[in-house]
Amino acid sequence: MKSIDQHWDVIVVGSGLGGLSAACRLAKAGLRVLVLEQHVLPGGYAHHFLRKVKGSDIVYDFDVALHQTGNLKPGRSMHRVLSELGVLERIGLNEFDIAYRSRGPAHDLQIPADASAYELLLCEKFPEHASGVKDLFATLRKIDEGDGAEAPNLEAMQTMGLTLEDFVAQHVRDERIAAIFATLWGYIGLIPSKVSAFMYAMMWTSYHHGGCFYIKGGGQVLSNAFVDVIEENGGKVLLNTEVAKILTEAGRAVGVETVKRGIFRAPVVVSNAAAPLTYERLLDRPELAEADRAVSDALPRSVSIHQAYIGLRGDASKLGMTDRGAFFNPTYDFEAEWQALEKGEFRKQGWLIGNHNLADPGHSPAGRSIIHVATMADGRLWTGLDENDYAAKKNELEQYLIDRLCELIPDARERIEVCETGTPHTMQRYSWNPDGAIYGYAFTPESHSIFRPQPRSSVPGLYLAGAWTFPGAGFSGTMISGQNTAKLVFEDMEGRSLAQG
Repeated sequence: MKSIDQHWDVIVVGSGLGGLSAACRLAKAGLRVLVLEQHVLPGGYAHHFLRKVKGSDIVYDFDVALHQTGNLKPGRSMHRVLSELGVLERIGLNEFDIAYRSRGPAHDLQIPADASAYELLLCEKFPEHASGVKDLFATLRKIDEGDGAEAPNLEAMQTMGLTLEDFVAQHVRDERIAAIFATLWGYIGLIPSKVSAFMYAMMWTSYHHGGCFYIKGGGQVLSNAFVDVIEENGGKVLLNTEVAKILTEAGRAVGVETVKRGIFRAPVVVSNAAAPLTYERLLDRPELAEADRAVSDALPRSVSIHQAYIGLRGDASKLGMTDRGAFFNPTYDFEAEWQALEKGEFRKQGWLIGNHNLADPGHSPAGRSIIHVATMADGRLWTGLDENDYAAKKNELEQYLIDRLCELIPDARERIEVCETGTPHTMQRYSWNPDGAIYGYAFTPESHSIFRPQPRSSVPGLYLAGAWTFPGAGFSGTMISGQNTAKLVFEDMEGRSLAQG
């Protein structure tokens, strides 16, 4: 095992996009940064895994989580951040005119990525509600005027305490329009009556104002680009390096102890691990973060996910799966769907099917397709199962998800060469997120962004970055989190802002 320096300016625990983003900013600012990752690849939910077809040389390369991302048009927040970090120049982007397909009991629409085109579509389909639709979209444009600003504008602030259901009802009262507008609720993990209108608006505008994109080559390409910039600026990303403890002396963070590589020391530790994990298991003296733990314990955790990653013989777009991403909503009764989720009755929930070939042409093996089928999950229902019960439950879920694909491609089962199904247990195993919570804390009006544990912890020298702190989850959210945390670290260390160099 190659020797490596034991002393650094900053140690980052975990290489999810929040950790990589923070590390990248700090390294470019001149600090010596060490990133420690327990997995064999960097990226957290922005990484890939390979599966070989038995008895052949055919290999499928699955993107774990990325379906699409936003705010990458010139002038938008993520375009600006990735440009400043030198990451954008290292990746390619596919931009889409159609953001997704939305199907429900009384609608089936191809939703334009462009907000004006989307507004026009709804006005044409529902002319009796055109005035309300126009008012809704006008309000969203006002909310979005502050994209990338230090603080939300007045229109955005007015949504802070509202649910999405309340917000939409201020403008239009029609269950079809409300359901269509809420199609993306799975991307944020709560139904309209429970999710923060503010956070939903931020996510919605990132796609419909900031552009709908897929990174060529997938999320792993983005993560690798971050790693390259970090290491070109004197930092280091160590894989297969599990952190056992965050060490403190005299009440402040001084480094970490790893399982196999010993101790690394730094006056600053940035934890990209889940906040509950950081404060309850990793911190060597949990009592030092009692105030942070109190905040963490009071917040509800987000949903997890069931997702089948399928390698299919044939071109799915010619076999019946013509949409890059399609959301199927069997009911407009979101409350009933949420009750089904809480009971683990996935047959009563909506689902998402993604055709990866249309997101990233040429990425699949020749003459084959990569398909994702997913539905939201309550991760608590997957804890405490014995091996046999878990295997049976997972198999039942997998067959159900494949059945959803067969509704579009009738002979899909005969064409499947690889199928890997992830459960909340899978999500917890690889991310260390409690209950496999994919968005950290739930995005309720009382637990989003500013209500989460602060990135600057009550333990001097210890910071958070990622989905469990400000502003929240998602590719854009975690990368912005990393930037915000890096700014605080640099200011605390140097007494000046990053912009001052």
